[in-house]
Amino acid sequence: MSRIKKIYASEIVAVAYTGSEIQNFEQGEAFWIYAVDGDKIVRTQILSLYPKNLKDAIDKFNLCAIDVLICRNYTSKSMVELKKAGFKIYAFDGGAKAAVKAYAEGKLNEI
Repeated sequence: MSRIKKIYASEIVAVAYTGSEIQNFEQGEAFWIYAVDGDKIVRTQILSLYPKNLKDAIDKFNLCAIDVLICRNYTSKSMVELKKAGFKIYAFDGGAKAAVKAYAEGKLNEI
């Protein structure tokens, strides 16, 4: 994924999802990964986290060069650890593509 970032995108955004709904971070076992360049989504793929614990999730996100995480909600422990690891985190309630579009347009506030 880091090569994708260098070629295609200015940021890599991960969104926890099940079907069409965004999940809480702790419940997210799969994430849509969006390569975002400015206000455009230039590439997508799926990242599975089975089984998932916080440390392993952070390691996978780092390997994939994730910059931003968007979930419905986070526990306080997850927020602290994700921020400490350098991720920008946002909350959104709705569809994954709508969340990334809102992020790219600057409509989400960082937690």
